[in-house]
Amino acid sequence: MLDKEERVLMTDSDAVKKQAEEIRDMKLANAVRAGITKGRKREMRRIYSYGAAAIAAAAAAVFIIFSFTGFPKMAGNETLVQTASPKSVADIELFRQAAARDQGFAAALEQGLVKPVNLGVEKNGYRIDVVGAVADGRNAYILYSVQNHTNKGADPVVSSLELGGVKPPSQRAQSIAALDLDNGNEIPPGDTGYFVYSTNLTPTAQYKKDAKLSIKIWGRAANKYLEEVDVNFDLDTNMLKDKERAYYPDQTLTIAGQNIKVRQLLYTPLQTYVDLEYDPANEKQIFNLINPVLVGKSGDQSEKIYYPTEILKDKSKTTLVYRHSRLKRPDTASLKAFGISAVNKDQLKIVVDLKKKEIIEAPDDLLRIITPEPGEKAGEGEILLERKLEKVQAVESFDMSLDDSFTDANGETHKRLPSENLSHGGLTRSKDTFRDEKTYNFGKEALDYPQPLTIKLEQYWIPVMDTQSVELIAKQ
Repeated sequence: MLDKEERVLMTDSDAVKKQAEEIRDMKLANAVRAGITKGRKREMRRIYSYGAAAIAAAAAAVFIIFSFTGFPKMAGNETLVQTASPKSVADIELFRQAAARDQGFAAALEQGLVKPVNLGVEKNGYRIDVVGAVADGRNAYILYSVQNHTNKGADPVVSSLELGGVKPPSQRAQSIAALDLDNGNEIPPGDTGYFVYSTNLTPTAQYKKDAKLSIKIWGRAANKYLEEVDVNFDLDTNMLKDKERAYYPDQTLTIAGQNIKVRQLLYTPLQTYVDLEYDPANEKQIFNLINPVLVGKSGDQSEKIYYPTEILKDKSKTTLVYRHSRLKRPDTASLKAFGISAVNKDQLKIVVDLKKKEIIEAPDDLLRIITPEPGEKAGEGEILLERKLEKVQAVESFDMSLDDSFTDANGETHKRLPSENLSHGGLTRSKDTFRDEKTYNFGKEALDYPQPLTIKLEQYWIPVMDTQSVELIAKQ
C-alpha cells in the first residue's frame, strides 16, 4: 500500500519530497517496531517478570495464586549479618548479557555508570548479593546474584524493593536473567544465577537512599517458598542528576483535531523521556501515538529515535521512553507522529442484546459476535467477540480491553463471570493482519435482565492517520 502511494506521489515533484520522506520514516519505524516485538518474543523465555505472568511460566499454578493473594509469611525472625560480596560474584561483567534485553541497562554499562555495592546475606544455604545499582530518577537497575548451596533447585523472586520505606511502582518491574539456565530461572544445586532487576520510579516521589531488596526463594520440589532474604544498601535515585538535560517546551501537538501537550523532554544517560498530557477538552480518548519519532540535531549531527520501547500511561498522561540519545547537547528537537489511536469518548462502549446475540452499538463495524466452533464450550450467557484489522492500520495495534462490570437497560450494574470458553480468546498478528478475540460471560441470569446490556471499553484500537510534528527545542 505504501509503495503504491509513493509511485502516485511521484507525479508531483514538490509534494513528493515531503510525502515520500514521511512514508519512508513510517516504514522504518514499523520495521523497528516489528524487530523489537520479535526480539522480545525470542527473549521472553529468559525474562522473569515481576507479576503473575512470569511466575506462571517459572513455577506451578499455585505460584499464580500467591501473586494475587500476596506472599505467605515466612517463618523465623532471626537477625542476619550482611557481609562483603565474594570476588566470584562481584564482577559487573557477569551481568552483561542482560544488556541485550534492556536498552537502559545497556546504556549504563556502555558508560560505566553502575555503582558497585557488593553486599550480601547468606541464609540456610542461599546467598543473595547486590553487586551494583544505577538509577536516573525515572528507572532503577539493581544487579544481584543468587548462590544456591543446597541440594535442590531454587527459583529467586524479587518480592519488593523499598527506598526509604517507599515502594516504587511494581507494574512493569522485572528481573532479567543475565545467564541462560537450563530450566528457566531455576538455579541448579551448587550454581549461581545473575539477574538485573529493573523498575520504574515515580518522578514526584521522595525516595531516600536507604534501599532494601527483598527476595524469596521458591522451591519447585517442595512447591512452596523456602526462604526470604533482605539485602540493605544505599541507592541514590538521582545519582545522575548532574548528567541530565531537561527541557520544558510546553508545546501542543495537534493530531486529527486532538491536542496533546508536551510538558517535558528529559535526556538522561540511561534513556530519553517525553512527558505528554492529553487535553481534557478533547472529544476523543487517546490511547497512544502511532509511531512517534524523536528527531534531534546538534551541529552537523542528526538523530532519529524511533518507536519508544515502553509507554507509561494513564487516561490523561503518558511518558514515551526512548533509548539514550547520542547527542551531547541538541540544538533542536522535535516530536513527530503519524497519527493516534483514539475513540470518541461517548462511543467507548459495547451495547449487546444478549437474547438475540446481537451487537447494537460499538465504536466501529469491525466487531462481531461469532458462534462457538463445534466442540467448544460456552456459557448460556456468554458471547464470543472477534475483531479483525488488516493492512498498515494493524501494524501498531493492540487488543481491546473490557470493563469487568456491565449495566442493564435499567442502569443496574452487574459483574461479569469467569469465562467458560477457554479456547476462544487471545491476540494474533501477522505481517498485515491483526485479530483480537475476547469472551465475555454475562452469566445465565443476564438473559432475564432488561436488554440491552452495556460494557464500558477501557481500550480500543482505532487508528487515525494524520502526520504531524511539533518543535520541542529551537536553536537559539
